[in-house]
Amino acid sequence: MTTLLNPTIQLIEQNPEVKSFIYQQISEFEPFVTPQTVVAVVARDPKKLALQYETDGKEFTREGLKKLYRIAIVLNESGTTVEAEGVHEDIFEAIKAAKDNLLTKLVAIQDSVISQQDRIIEINHYLQHPVLH
Repeated sequence: MTTLLNPTIQLIEQNPEVKSFIYQQISEFEPFVTPQTVVAVVARDPKKLALQYETDGKEFTREGLKKLYRIAIVLNESGTTVEAEGVHEDIFEAIKAAKDNLLTKLVAIQDSVISQQDRIIEINHYLQHPVLH
């Protein structure tokens, strides 16, 4: 869906450097996903952040928002969705920020699910059965 209103979509779809960078970044989600997980990288309108920035007390200008890239990375599996955004003047930095924000969420979820006892069992398992390369 390429439109003149959102040139970021065109940049993501047609620029091989951006595509390659996206694939590199989303490869870091491998420990957190299954083959059924759908990963989407979405360009969103940065001008729609005006209300949120105003509410948060952040200083901004409409012209400044137009210069930003707002990228979201969305993981979806069986109706469950986890997502995070990155906003930056450089598209590569926006993608990286989205990835970092999503990894932070995923690690927090993982930490809340795995108990301390489970971690100790896993560490002991690896200490007793070292893997040879």
